[in-house]
Amino acid sequence: MKVQKDSVVTIDYIVTDEENKVLDTTNDQDSLQVLIGHGAIIEGLEEALMGHEAGDRVDVTVAPEKAYGVRDAALVQTVEKSMFGDMELHIGDSFLADTDAGQKPIFIKSVSGDDVVVDGNHPLAGLTLQFHVDVIDVREATESEISHGHVHVDGHCEHDDHDHCCCHHHDDDDKAGDHHCCHHHHDDDEHDHDHKCCHHHDHEHDHEHEHEHECCCHHDAGEQSAQ
Repeated sequence: MKVQKDSVVTIDYIVTDEENKVLDTTNDQDSLQVLIGHGAIIEGLEEALMGHEAGDRVDVTVAPEKAYGVRDAALVQTVEKSMFGDMELHIGDSFLADTDAGQKPIFIKSVSGDDVVVDGNHPLAGLTLQFHVDVIDVREATESEISHGHVHVDGHCEHDDHDHCCCHHHDDDDKAGDHHCCHHHHDDDEHDHDHKCCHHHDHEHDHEHEHEHECCCHHDAGEQSAQ
């Protein structure tokens, strides 16, 4: 079977930047299963996988426009530290912020006194990414998977009903309860589970909402396992 819309493809991959620095890989991890045609992975990678089948090797260079977009300087702003309450802030921490456009991820760039510089750009925005992908398996998605919009691992849906009642949903198969208002992710690994290089996050460039950061809930994600 060939990769097409509403198929589930299992891949191993290595992602590098233009200087061949490895940004992410499935080495020593489980292969990644993706439902095609439902926004689970970035546009450029999904397009490159189309028409391939198990056993194929796909090497593709993806420009920012079809990856995580170009960087928008307007999404880097300084806000008051008090907006984060009593949270202990670290450079690289990510939060889901309440905005006029809905829940949006922001990242801590620096903390100085009462000022915190936040960045609404994805950490990989502006980068041209090089993917080296091995297609392991391709199968038809089940009706349930198509309806839910994500892969069911071993035939089971890992998204409990209350996952979809939260303020923001990532298609990253996070455990239940990980999606809260202004959810705090802290991980020493710059490319943690929420920022897998091939995952797609709908990241609208709407800088008008940056002053609306209302950190209403703190939940320490800790060390999250890679998908």
